[in-house]
Amino acid sequence: MKSIVTAVSLLAVVWWTTSSFAAQAQPRYPVDPKTNWAIGAKQTMADELKKRLEAGKMLIIDVRAPEQFQKETIPGAINIPLGELEGHLKKMAKDTYIVFT
Repeated sequence: MKSIVTAVSLLAVVWWTTSSFAAQAQPRYPVDPKTNWAIGAKQTMADELKKRLEAGKMLIIDVRAPEQFQKETIPGAINIPLGELEGHLKKMAKDTYIVFT
């Protein structure tokens, strides 16, 4: 009986720890429940993105893991893994047009 109580207690601690870490890992950006996009995000046509890229008025951020980024990415993109994105966004100019891939 004592081993069952110990096992259940251990499982409860593991579950509580992992669920609290998972809650911390969730992005803290408001999301539109209809689109599941960050509020303020919008879809842009490819020709508009091409014009902005050619004019140097756009920052492309690839949010994948560095290993994936090294294998293939859009030319000119920078790599900021999704888990590190929040800290970097605070440092960027507010008028920067940012595209996430």
